[in-house]
Amino acid sequence: MRYWSRAGAYVLNDPFFTLVHDKFSECLQYDELGIRHPRTILLPGRNGAEDVSEMVAPPDWQGIEEAVGFPCILKPVDGYAWQDVFRVTDRATLQALHESVGQRRTLIVQEMISWSAYYRAFCVGARDVLVIRWLPRPFDQGEYSMPAPGELGATEAVIHEKSIAINAAFQLDFNAVEWCITKDGTPMVIDALNDVPDVRKEKLPPAAWDWVVERLSGCIRERLSEGARNRILSDPRARAS
Repeated sequence: MRYWSRAGAYVLNDPFFTLVHDKFSECLQYDELGIRHPRTILLPGRNGAEDVSEMVAPPDWQGIEEAVGFPCILKPVDGYAWQDVFRVTDRATLQALHESVGQRRTLIVQEMISWSAYYRAFCVGARDVLVIRWLPRPFDQGEYSMPAPGELGATEAVIHEKSIAINAAFQLDFNAVEWCITKDGTPMVIDALNDVPDVRKEKLPPAAWDWVVERLSGCIRERLSEGARNRILSDPRARAS
């Protein structure tokens, strides 16, 4: 995709910008945008080939436990599709997983949120938003359903506003932002980077499928008519194309 973009093709979801995305930098962006999210700590990587103990301090397990509590979620900073995602209930298990999985992946540990409802907000062109219920499950077992009229109340406007802000900040043309509603009614973002959203016709409710097709095709036509280009690196030949 990056090669096509440099050659002049416009690629949905700027391939140069998405290179810098990861789940921890997302959290820093949420803080800048004033969006609530689970407390998150980045763990130092485990390097079995080199001794880096003089440069990288070991994790403060007591501090981590006090910050996020148990149970918590351990997952890769660059993960997707539930790969190497663990629900951890004690410090010994957390340390053991860091020793093993951390040899090959950089991990984050997150506060586990108790939620009353869970949604995905499909956002197109950092302008149009559709909020749909989502039951998160691993191994492609998640389920969509349309929310009842007025179900979200004033929270829906907040999710719309913040989802647009996230997509504008990440320069995404098409994305699905995952939100939960906490037990006290507060909207909290869980995952803001689903830049290849799950929009299969057999899974989405018909109204949602039609919305996505209409808005996304409109976004494509708009980018085409305005001669849009992705953010290009320093190559002057690419900038001139």
